[in-house]
Amino acid sequence: MLTDAACEHKRSPGFFQFFLWLWFTIKLEKVKKKVMKVLVVDDSKMIRDMVGECVLSMGHEAIYAEDGTKALAYIQRNTVDLVLMDVEMPGMNGLEATRMIRKIKQDDWFPIVFLSSRNNDESFADGILAGGDAYMVKPLNISRLQLTIIAMERIYDMRQKLAQAQLEMTLLNQELEKLSLFDSLTGLANRRNFDQTLEKEFKLAQRNKAPMSLVICDIDFFKLYNDHYGHQMGDDCLVKVAKIIGAGVHRPTDLACRYGGEEFTLILPATNLEGGWRVAENIRQGVAKKKIEHAKSKVAEYVTLSLGVATFYGQLKQPEEVLKLADDALYQAKQKGRNRTEVA
Repeated sequence: MLTDAACEHKRSPGFFQFFLWLWFTIKLEKVKKKVMKVLVVDDSKMIRDMVGECVLSMGHEAIYAEDGTKALAYIQRNTVDLVLMDVEMPGMNGLEATRMIRKIKQDDWFPIVFLSSRNNDESFADGILAGGDAYMVKPLNISRLQLTIIAMERIYDMRQKLAQAQLEMTLLNQELEKLSLFDSLTGLANRRNFDQTLEKEFKLAQRNKAPMSLVICDIDFFKLYNDHYGHQMGDDCLVKVAKIIGAGVHRPTDLACRYGGEEFTLILPATNLEGGWRVAENIRQGVAKKKIEHAKSKVAEYVTLSLGVATFYGQLKQPEEVLKLADDALYQAKQKGRNRTEVA
């Protein structure tokens, strides 16, 4: 049988509240959670300290602001995961501050919990419609505050998962974009990338009245190479040549491309004809020095390149005309015996 004193303790709400606080504290220590950054906003230092102690006891970080203006200023410069916002404050009150927060942080919805001494339907509606996610009545019940923070932790977890999913999606889109613009075999830019870049750099050269050189090159007798060594060795040959071509350009604005099959191109902005020829010759000599065996070549024992160079000086109307000139120069290189560089 319980004594009168025991019955009194059982009936005491203070004792029950303390028991719940102790139970939650022990429970929370056993569960490892990510730390939330919690902004506590109240014009009463006593309430800020009390709410802050509750936040800290649950393993989270507490930041303090004494009015709506300071809370808004902090959020404009920093990220937060949860706001515990007093409603009645001098100057900018909690409702006004929340409306402003939701306006400036439209793409970042973090929970805001109102703390108010007003306990009526109209005040509750005002809080929710202002952008709040929960509403607690003062004097605060610590166990209910802890439970509310636990509920907000679920929102935090979902926000973290959403942020991770968005990051993964961004990385995936970047990878897909890369795949759409680069050749999967050689790693050089592909034909689509070449077309886009040529049009962009041509217009830039027109506007700046600057030269732009274009190099187009072919592996000599590559069909015979493939027929003799097989397609696997042919792919290996393309990769080796592409590596030399890619290493032949040094500026971020230069672009080396696999144009198609055994054909490669280089876009060289702000480069005159002599500069374009020099880049092309260095690449041709680099491939020759590599001495990739080519038993069926009709010009050498090793893999060689024929190259054509053309330069835009403002004399053309369309980027395709520069490509046509470079292709004509490549044709001349082949007609003159291959393994050489010709200019338009």
